[in-house]
Amino acid sequence: MSAHSASAAEPLRKVALAIGFLALAGSVLLAHSQPATGYELSLFTSISPLFWVGLLLAVGIALAVAFVPPSGIDGHSRTRPVALLLGGLSMAVFAGLPIVRGYRFYGQHDALTHLGWARAISEGTMLPFELYYPGIHTATTLVHSTLGTPLEQSMLYVVLLAVLVFCVFVPLAVGAIVEDRRAMVIATFAAFLLLPITTISMYMSAHAMSQAVMFSALLVYLLARYLRTDGSASTFSAIGVALSVVAIATVVYHPQLVAHLIVVFLAIVVVQHLARRVASDGQIAGQTAVYGHTLLLVAVFLVWTSNHGFFGGMIQYFLSSAIEFILEGRGGADTVAAQGASLAAIGGSLTEIFLKLFLVQLIFTLLAVALAFGLVGSRSTLLRRVRPETTYFTVSLVALGPIFVIYFLAPGSTMHFRVFGLMMVFITILGSIAAYGVFAWLSDSDEPRSRARLPGSQPLFAVGFACLLVLSLAAVFPSPYTYHASPHVSDTQMEGYETAFDGQLEDVQFVGLRNGPNRYDDAVNGNAERMGLHEGPPDEGVGVGLADYYDEDRYFVLTQTDYERETVAYQELRYTEGELESVSDQPGVDRIQSNGEFELYYVNAEPEFAEA
Repeated sequence: MSAHSASAAEPLRKVALAIGFLALAGSVLLAHSQPATGYELSLFTSISPLFWVGLLLAVGIALAVAFVPPSGIDGHSRTRPVALLLGGLSMAVFAGLPIVRGYRFYGQHDALTHLGWARAISEGTMLPFELYYPGIHTATTLVHSTLGTPLEQSMLYVVLLAVLVFCVFVPLAVGAIVEDRRAMVIATFAAFLLLPITTISMYMSAHAMSQAVMFSALLVYLLARYLRTDGSASTFSAIGVALSVVAIATVVYHPQLVAHLIVVFLAIVVVQHLARRVASDGQIAGQTAVYGHTLLLVAVFLVWTSNHGFFGGMIQYFLSSAIEFILEGRGGADTVAAQGASLAAIGGSLTEIFLKLFLVQLIFTLLAVALAFGLVGSRSTLLRRVRPETTYFTVSLVALGPIFVIYFLAPGSTMHFRVFGLMMVFITILGSIAAYGVFAWLSDSDEPRSRARLPGSQPLFAVGFACLLVLSLAAVFPSPYTYHASPHVSDTQMEGYETAFDGQLEDVQFVGLRNGPNRYDDAVNGNAERMGLHEGPPDEGVGVGLADYYDEDRYFVLTQTDYERETVAYQELRYTEGELESVSDQPGVDRIQSNGEFELYYVNAEPEFAEA
């Protein structure tokens, strides 16, 4: 394209970007002006379709402007950074939807416990160092005290910040490895896919490991920058000190993640050591060694975990898992089979849920594998430039594989998805580099004045990424699309639990579906130890006659979340609508509290059963 035609195209691109920003602003105002008034089963369907039209329009314009520059062969464009900014803001709006929609809180299970611990730290009843991983809780308390926002909202800001860190530093890491700006463009939109989030042990809600994995993108970026310096660089250089500080912060944020990152650093150390012995004149041998930072990471990890019984607990966990697998044949495959049976019972299948949750991860994994194999005997200029980092990260992924398998063999565990989340950080980077290689090969040509090998490859890539974004982000927030219910916590529901706990008789315990009261007890009372005292309903269901079943009085909780999760998302797999509605009509069961979304019943145990 000539300079004149490129100059003429820039005003049109600026107009398109202006439309994109206006569409995004309109979407935010629309979503914010219609806040949630009660529990919402799906974050996607509870918002006006006009919101999604505006958001998709903004992302589409960002993709078009970023991937199809008008400035000739080198691809430089003044509007491209603005397009990336538009895409980043669109991603921030998407990730921050619980905030935009005015949610009281977003997250069940662990998220509620983390909220309680942050409350305890804020109120001074717990010290941060009493926790094994106080990062998310101290950050929440800092936001709360600085901005004056409620703790629930402050924790949502911390979750959003972790997503933004990932979306910023993944492309910067790729930019540190590949000089061509087009690689950063591809990596930016690859980061927007949020591949580490799977809704299985990795969440977009408050979850210490999930936020730690997203935060680790900063560590990986600094590692890439440090490795790219020449071999004479000191550990005490600016980038070396920054890497050390972030490594220490990562230990505090989540030591279990650091146990996995130590494997990554050790893998890099092994590669560097072998390169210096076998190929002393190669690229890897000339790069800065990470021996010192690896020792620092291991030392800080050992000091921090020495007071928390990490090694004893982990050794016991691995040994018991190995024994159960060897003697009983129990492992992750049993969990998968059980989940497959549940899906089949409600009309789904493992293949369907796999494609919904992991198709995009599979595509990027294949790209990363292709890049790794492409290094062998390749004469590509691109591959020669990125060979060291690609080698490091590929070997790191191989080293993480056995940890993934060990976790997978543990019966009933989903912790292998935590390792999978960390692996996706490196796969996002490697996959972006591989995608850039394909993009550059198709868009460029051997001769400066020749046409591209595939005319139209740039808009084709934009369309491809648009499809990947839709496929990936549709599964980021739990919804009936993936046979889950939204972990939305409404004001009404939280207030219901607060009132119930305030009026609780000391010797009467709560009963609730899927251990709901336990986690809300943590959130409201800030328990130092996770509450595990409150029971679940009878195995026979809630329609068996609760007063006849229990030998002591109980409080029984039913919420709007319970109704919609069990009857809509889970399609009455465990509890039917009729059973849930029968509770209020059962003899000996009296409703003593109701606010529209929270119902509390008092179960009067049968005296003759109690005497027996």
